Amino acid sequence: METHADRRVAAVRWVTEEWDAPAPARLREQMSAELAPRYAPVEHRRVRAPQPAAEEIVVTWVAYAEGVPVATASLRRLPDRHEVKRVFVHAGHRGRGLARAALAAVESTALALGVDRLWLQTGALQPEARSLYAREGWQEVRPYAPYDRNPFSVCFTKALMEPAETPRSR
Repeated sequence: METHADRRVAAVRWVTEEWDAPAPARLREQMSAELAPRYAPVEHRRVRAPQPAAEEIVVTWVAYAEGVPVATASLRRLPDRHEVKRVFVHAGHRGRGLARAALAAVESTALALGVDRLWLQTGALQPEARSLYAREGWQEVRPYAPYDRNPFSVCFTKALMEPAETPRSR
């Protein structure tokens, strides 16, 4: 049975875009603006890792609702790992499963590329993100480079598995 929430999520259209395209760039700017007040009291103690370069990004997913970009997440390829970057849902569209859908889209892309494990970093002052990742099967791990220099980094990893095949009806 479809719920009201399912219908609202179904109205969202997911597309892939370039990392530096206007829509995902605007969503990342909104994310930074939203997080800035949380970290302002400790900004002097934070060590920022370099931002991803466009050529490191394998895919950026963007959700559109009524033609407006409302959520995003990206997959970054590094020499030693694949990393989920900048999962963000616009405040007016939260509670609709879009962050979960963004993670699923990135995981699906990674699986299609043969990636068996993903990594991500978030901040200690982002309890909503930490809860989301834990609910979605991510395991908290010791911060890895370059995030290990930031005392507010929290890192996660997740082993990816092929979706179970559905039994065929006879």
